[in-house]
Amino acid sequence: MITPRVQKLKDKQRDATPTFSAERARLATEAYQLYGGEPNALLKANMLYYIIDNMTLYLDEGDLIAGNYTDKPRCAPIFPEFASKWIEDEIDEFTTRTLDRMVASDETKQEVLDVLKYWEGKSFDQITANACTDEAIEAMNTGILSIGGMETSTGHVLPNYPRLFDGGLSKVIADCEKLIADTTVVCPQDQEKIDMWRAMIISCKAAIRYAHRTAGLMDELAAEETDAARKAELQEMAENCRVVPEHAPETFWQAVQFAWIIHITIWIESNGHSNSFANFDRTINEYYVKDLASGKITERHALDILECFFIKLTDILKLRPAYFSESWAGYPIWQNMTIGGVGEDGQDGCNEATMLLLKANEEVQTSQPTMSLRYHKHMSEEVFNQAISMIQQGMATPSFFNDHLCIPLILTKCDGINIADARNYGMLGCVQPVPGGKTDGRAQVGTVNLLKCVEFAMHDGFDPQTGKQTGPHTGKFADFKTYEEFFDAYIKQVDFSFDLMLNAYNSVSSIHAVRQNMPFASLTVDGCIEKGKSLQQGGAKYNYSGALADGFANAMDSLAAVKLFVFDKKEISAEDLLKQCDKDFPDEVLRQKLLNIGPKYGNDDEYVDMIGHAIVKHINQFIEGYRDSRGARFCFDIESQSYNIKQGKCVGATPEGRKSGASLADNVSPCMGRDITGPTATVLSVAKIDQFYTTDGTLFNLRFDPRSIGGEKGKNVLGGVVKTYFDNYGEHIQINVVSNETLKKAQEEPENYKNLLVRVAGYLAYFTELDKSVQDNIISRTLHTAEGGC
Repeated sequence: MITPRVQKLKDKQRDATPTFSAERARLATEAYQLYGGEPNALLKANMLYYIIDNMTLYLDEGDLIAGNYTDKPRCAPIFPEFASKWIEDEIDEFTTRTLDRMVASDETKQEVLDVLKYWEGKSFDQITANACTDEAIEAMNTGILSIGGMETSTGHVLPNYPRLFDGGLSKVIADCEKLIADTTVVCPQDQEKIDMWRAMIISCKAAIRYAHRTAGLMDELAAEETDAARKAELQEMAENCRVVPEHAPETFWQAVQFAWIIHITIWIESNGHSNSFANFDRTINEYYVKDLASGKITERHALDILECFFIKLTDILKLRPAYFSESWAGYPIWQNMTIGGVGEDGQDGCNEATMLLLKANEEVQTSQPTMSLRYHKHMSEEVFNQAISMIQQGMATPSFFNDHLCIPLILTKCDGINIADARNYGMLGCVQPVPGGKTDGRAQVGTVNLLKCVEFAMHDGFDPQTGKQTGPHTGKFADFKTYEEFFDAYIKQVDFSFDLMLNAYNSVSSIHAVRQNMPFASLTVDGCIEKGKSLQQGGAKYNYSGALADGFANAMDSLAAVKLFVFDKKEISAEDLLKQCDKDFPDEVLRQKLLNIGPKYGNDDEYVDMIGHAIVKHINQFIEGYRDSRGARFCFDIESQSYNIKQGKCVGATPEGRKSGASLADNVSPCMGRDITGPTATVLSVAKIDQFYTTDGTLFNLRFDPRSIGGEKGKNVLGGVVKTYFDNYGEHIQINVVSNETLKKAQEEPENYKNLLVRVAGYLAYFTELDKSVQDNIISRTLHTAEGGC
């Protein structure tokens, strides 16, 4: 049971109104003015040190983890070096919008605006927008695609904590100093390496300085503390920060404190997202077991430490423009914590800390971190049953990943990888499996709207929503003689969109390698120190980039409807179907026929499922012909976050019976309410698309009615669904167990449901913090039952 200390900290956080701060923006701007003449890596390192040396420090009452991300709770810092113009344009809307609202005082707003004046014409987003072709920008504006990384860092860092724990940052400094001493400069590349090593040294000293400043604050608080027990805690916390991260952690508490300081230093350095923890149970287990055996710690105290840590992780927020707040609703930043799975030897890697982390997750129920449990057939039954029990209780955590598919995917997408590194994978972003601590997996290339491609194929590349010829000419719908001809036109639209997106992303990521190097994040990942290169320059041991798609289920259902009704049965002419779609279905009888008689993905129906198989196979093969700006592979991933709502607004009515502007299906899941033959049929359909082709993952949401899965039978049903899906090589599944009645009551009485967590996409969010459009979308997802109905 959660302790009063942790409950108080959680209540304080849940009662805090999200806000933003001017402090980091001001300090970063001052640093750029001081160090602007330095090479980019040294500029970034000096900026980090300057921010950390001057930022506000505080500690919440009772907290066991020292160090804060910004100068106030639940606060988003501003990164003016990455974006400025949209902040100026939208600053008055942050406090009034319904999507990821952030409230700040007029004084804070004015301070932000004063700082942003320096960045007019200089911030990264303005530079990257000019680097992309007009055609790519036009396609992005129509909603056919998005382009990643234009205003954020590459992010997506999974530090190698075991390596960092082995000697601490003092060892990293010594390694870099030796490399500098051993290097003779005979060409520009040698000097660039030395600059990078020097930047890494400065960055390490910044994190150490942060810890030492924090230790000083703990000393001050301890001197003022009258409660003997709390005084002793504060004194130990001060000692922890004098040891880590400069040196190797000696205790469980120090190991968690070490991880926190590394983690927030990465976040302070840049505004990337999805900085995560690979195999965290293995990382901390030896410290936990040793301290438990010696009596230095109890399970209860260890849980309190972890739960304070989780609350700190939930405090990390990002400020986003309205567009992306709608696309990624619920303040997500995708901090995955991966546990379980096989070890390097192929045996079950679950340990004492695996259960400890699940228990902490169950007790504190925060939206961060996203707990990701690696499943394999021989895993600990105790761990699997605990996870299923948490799902049954409606906690929506953990999510499940399949070792039997993820490890082969990593072996496929990371050139030159060995089996030990593949088995040590962690989750990045929502569903991207990557070798932990050894990769720069860029899971943000952009997204192609697969349903919009259907609309383009029906209109010869013309966009009826904008009145522009955005796609290539591929023929008039009425002229196609066979379904195969139409499908070929569709594929050409898909290829054209991916080509635009991949090339645009390469332009953007090339600028990252010149203007936005991140020396601290880089030193945490294997390969960068040895090469003297940043992650942005390709320094990681393994590299790849993930290209996304959404609207998948709608596209499948639409193509199946065209195939069945226009070409196979010839019940509807191409001209009539086109007119109905263009006029948003004036014939409701016809629309109901398309909705209810047309084959629908999610029902174990090969007629439609194999269309999905053909799409993913083709996209995988198509993007294999491309390489990213570092020469690494592009990999395919199907996910949407809440982008499916935003992207639905730019697509007219479509052949599966969907009305104009309606939301797309979420992620790889079937269209809402169309998977009607039970959960087993649904998971078999999703697996049947052949996820060996989606090498960067597939995000799959499933929802159950809690009234149907009670007791031991309910646990067996939930566990059986997960195992069936994974036996058929599904990659990822996450399950909401919550009724429509509960969700609707939460809409009506948000004050009584402020702790209700739901899975939006590859992340958890507090339901009452979501915009109503996102809430309604979650409610519309099929509600399955243990008996197989919905």
